[in-house]
Amino acid sequence: MSVSQLKRHKQCPRAWYFAKVLRVPEPTTGAQQVGTEGHAQLEHFLSTGEDVLGAFAKSGAHLLPTPGADLLVEQPLDGEPPLTAGGIPFTGFIDLVDARQLASDGVLRITDHKFTSNIARNAATREQLADADTEPGLQMLGYAAWALRQVERFPGLRELELEHLYYQTRGQRLAASVLASVPVEHVEREWRTRVEPQVEQMKAHAQAARASDVPANYGPACTKYGGCPFMAKCLTGGSKTMSLRDKLLNKSDLPAVLPPDAPQPTPVQVAPEVTEQPAPEAEQPAPKRRGRPKTTKPEQPKSDLRVLFIDCIPTKHDGPRAESLGPRAESLTAYVDELHRKVAEAGGVDDVRFAGPDSPLGFGKWRGALAMAARAELPPPGNYVALGAAQSELMQVIVEALEPSFDVVVRGVR
Repeated sequence: MSVSQLKRHKQCPRAWYFAKVLRVPEPTTGAQQVGTEGHAQLEHFLSTGEDVLGAFAKSGAHLLPTPGADLLVEQPLDGEPPLTAGGIPFTGFIDLVDARQLASDGVLRITDHKFTSNIARNAATREQLADADTEPGLQMLGYAAWALRQVERFPGLRELELEHLYYQTRGQRLAASVLASVPVEHVEREWRTRVEPQVEQMKAHAQAARASDVPANYGPACTKYGGCPFMAKCLTGGSKTMSLRDKLLNKSDLPAVLPPDAPQPTPVQVAPEVTEQPAPEAEQPAPKRRGRPKTTKPEQPKSDLRVLFIDCIPTKHDGPRAESLGPRAESLTAYVDELHRKVAEAGGVDDVRFAGPDSPLGFGKWRGALAMAARAELPPPGNYVALGAAQSELMQVIVEALEPSFDVVVRGVR
């Protein structure tokens, strides 16, 4: 178990199930690469004093403590006794632990570096850092709970300062510190009353036979951090064709829960696909022209077009222009019914429109889930007719989701 897993499960239990139980691989984003590089620079600077900070990390240099050997940088969650919840030991690393105020004031500061595109929009609040019902608080209180168990290392500890140190990666170079001070009693209470019950839920979810048996938090969790990488599998029941790597990593005979001393599984190595490229021909330099160069968009074959008729039907489909119109239009109703069935099954209801308040599709969240399912599984190229969109909520939601992805949309006018 790791504190990051707690955050992932709090955000969406089904996403955690895909990542940590089924071990579905996740792509690495550019934002993650920026954060990895920034953390490495800060680790080196705080450990050695050598200024290797890049532009983003340097913006927060004035908020960092003076480098020194007494700082605990990239501190592993080890020690005796270890941090546990529900009998599960934790592993991971804390960015920075500063005990310089411990002897005089009984205060220990725990800092986590955060690289974000917009501090004003994405930064946590002090209240969130102290609340285990939020993602930021769940992480920081986990680190604080580890510190409380290190009695010999941190004697006299009575208060913890939980800090998020933000570095802005877009626009103006900015940095900001968000700090919450909490007594040790608060940390113990949050861990016992909120984290321990969540870990018990995670143990139960890890035993699920399939992803649809694990609840999903449809809504903001699907689009947070650039979008959930498991969205297509989640909303369509995993019916899309998997690659060889996915199939190997999702073998049904893998145990749902690995023992704490199990070795880390070796990732499947897949050779990159190699295609022969023709030798480049020598190009003549283009004549210089004034103004912006004109670009031509390659014409898309008619057979590859998606055409949608909304509350209208094509009145003529024969004669000399029939070939240019493509195949005859078919009703979108079957597609809507199938998507509705998959989303309803994933949410554990018969009809998404009547999902109760206890359902992940309740309070209107089914609309976002259905729209994302449509965008993740577009109908094949062809001509489609959507009749009664104004009278059917299901049809209306799916049509609005499909419109940006269709090449031609024709809407009836009353």
